[in-house]
Amino acid sequence: MVEASDSEDHDELPSTPQEGEPGSAAPKKKRDIYPAGPAGDLPPVQATPGYRLRVVLVLASLLTFVALYLALLTASGYLVYLTLFEMAWLPGKGIILNLGAIAASGMLFLFLLKGLFHSRPFSSDGLVEVKEADQPRLFAFLRRLCEDAGSRLPGKVYLSHDVNAAVSYPRSLLSLIWPVRKNLVIGLGLVSALNLSELKAVLAHEFGHFSQASMKLGQYVYVANGVVADIVFGRDAWDRALNRWRSVDIRLSFPAWILSGIVWVLRKVLELVYRGINLANLSLARQMEFNADLHAVRIAGSDAIVSGLWKAERAALAYNDALDGLASVAEHGKFSEDVFAQVERALTQLDARLARAPGARERLGPILARYEPGPALHFTSPAERVSSLWATHPPNHEREANAKRVYVAAPEDRRPAFSLFVERKALRRKMSRAVYEALGRKARDLLAADEIAALIEEERGEMRQAEHYHGLYENRVLDPGDLDAAAAAIDADAARGALDRGALRAAVLPFTGGALKERMERVEALRGENELIAALSADRVRLKGKTAEFRGAQRSRDGIIALAADVQRELRAELTALQGADQAFFRHVYACSADDPGARAELLERYRFLLVIQALVVKHNALDEALEGALQGLRGGTELPEHEFRRLVEVLSAARAALEETLRTTKPLVPPKLALLKRGTLLHRFLLPEALVAPLEEGGISGAWISELVQQHAGALGRLRKLHFKNLGQLLALTERLDPALFPGQEPPGEAGGTPGSSPT
Repeated sequence: MVEASDSEDHDELPSTPQEGEPGSAAPKKKRDIYPAGPAGDLPPVQATPGYRLRVVLVLASLLTFVALYLALLTASGYLVYLTLFEMAWLPGKGIILNLGAIAASGMLFLFLLKGLFHSRPFSSDGLVEVKEADQPRLFAFLRRLCEDAGSRLPGKVYLSHDVNAAVSYPRSLLSLIWPVRKNLVIGLGLVSALNLSELKAVLAHEFGHFSQASMKLGQYVYVANGVVADIVFGRDAWDRALNRWRSVDIRLSFPAWILSGIVWVLRKVLELVYRGINLANLSLARQMEFNADLHAVRIAGSDAIVSGLWKAERAALAYNDALDGLASVAEHGKFSEDVFAQVERALTQLDARLARAPGARERLGPILARYEPGPALHFTSPAERVSSLWATHPPNHEREANAKRVYVAAPEDRRPAFSLFVERKALRRKMSRAVYEALGRKARDLLAADEIAALIEEERGEMRQAEHYHGLYENRVLDPGDLDAAAAAIDADAARGALDRGALRAAVLPFTGGALKERMERVEALRGENELIAALSADRVRLKGKTAEFRGAQRSRDGIIALAADVQRELRAELTALQGADQAFFRHVYACSADDPGARAELLERYRFLLVIQALVVKHNALDEALEGALQGLRGGTELPEHEFRRLVEVLSAARAALEETLRTTKPLVPPKLALLKRGTLLHRFLLPEALVAPLEEGGISGAWISELVQQHAGALGRLRKLHFKNLGQLLALTERLDPALFPGQEPPGEAGGTPGSSPT
């Protein structure tokens, strides 16, 4: 765990006060907070031939774009001149042709010209600017680092709450002519995980970018991309005007239809140019990362940057885990005064949590393995992804190999990176509010971090499914059958002395212990086979060779697909058996509750609540998938065909109608006792705290309306899933109280065994 002490005076600033400054008289002798770097003279970082080649490629692609764009703009401008001054005016109604040609050529010129006015200034949303007066220790550290890196100080320093460190700057046409100071963004989520040496290396990497002349190319690429993207993907008043023109009488609108065809061709051509520029730039960006890493090695040594990468991977996982817990209790109006304490706590629990994930060692080997300093490579797992043409950063194993090609040793300063900040408690509190703003929450009264951590653990403990269930309640819909009929039958048998409790218990034993483990492994194997067959059938995946091992034999693609019916039949049989288990468990625990009226009432209440909420989860899960598919076209930035637009409207309308129906269904529903949910909570208000978005108006659909609806649907679905698993966790706990011997050797409730189940499909 990376702790940041509340003591603010145990370290000296990286620079000494000058004579005449406050504090210059008899300064205290304190340890320098700036970590020592590698000993001896190190050669300067040189651009590799590959780096230079990629710079040339980016320059060539940019020059090609500029030449093409200026040629198109000039040609369209000349076309306007021709239609205005050189084209013969036709007599009578023929003048309509002249006016149409002038309008079409003018619109074509505007279509190309408008891209030049594209500008995207630096956005500080979610960031907090800090100045030297606020954080003198941090700025003194940065000044020393800039001296070592041979770089100018950043224009501004911003703090974010996430796991990140980055260089950014305003990028517009003006920034290509007038030099602008780059800004530095430091994420406190990352600071929470690093020590001083690692933060020095990470920031040295960023200052390595500051000193790269090729970053200017990045500005040109950004502006070029803005121009092309605005032309190719943008839809604005120009497009609306063209659509209105096309909608009038064909005798007046035929120039608009011709123009539409020309614009379609231009957009396709420029889209190819856009992809070419980006491909060349992304290749250069990866080389710039390697180059910046070497700057970090020169200043902080090989281990600090690699260890920083390792901890950044872990911090990202811990940060997401912390945010998940914080967002969950925020649903109940509980907010932490220090969210970074939860990140630090999640870091201490990370190894145990990841180790329980299926195939963790294969997928997460480098993250789970402890980093050991030295020239040996850490990121050597075959699970490390290969470099992608469209990736801006190389994978970690390539970055480590680059950083250790010539191993540079340096002493490690293990003091927490938060030591660089003064007034840490107030700063962490301020940034915690920024976290909640990013989550869409207005944090009111802030509670102590330990209190919030206890609430998070209480809620997670309620949703946790113990290891001994082996995934029995994951990825499927529970089917306990007709509750009233089953209860009535058991009551009738008990009344006449014919109830065989031993037989009821014997019916559930095949779904416990080792037998359950084997069955669930069989179910997972069948699901995997079914997914593989579906992927092969849809050509989403291909075999590496002509054949692959499948069910104990080498089979071709067609041979594997031919077994689809067998796999699906066997999977249906297993799932049917599990549904039988659901019904057997209900009958058994209902019979066990005969001598405990309170437990029986709770059992029925929780089962009935489960059936209602589960049905709503299933319905909204299906709509969530439909929404994702329908919105895919919009995310591509292209204009939707008529049939896809109608489909989008249908899905959006269905999602809103489903939300409205869900609110009606849950309005009279009283939830059972659940952690953090007060008894008597109005369930429909919990599911959707704000007013439901207004119905879609005829003939109009806006991005803001779509965004609000999608956000409301996702929020309600997330809360429904949470209610389902909280109630299910309590139901399983009740089952184990009624028959404690059913799962021998089980973990005591609340310990770190098992995980929340997956949502019913």
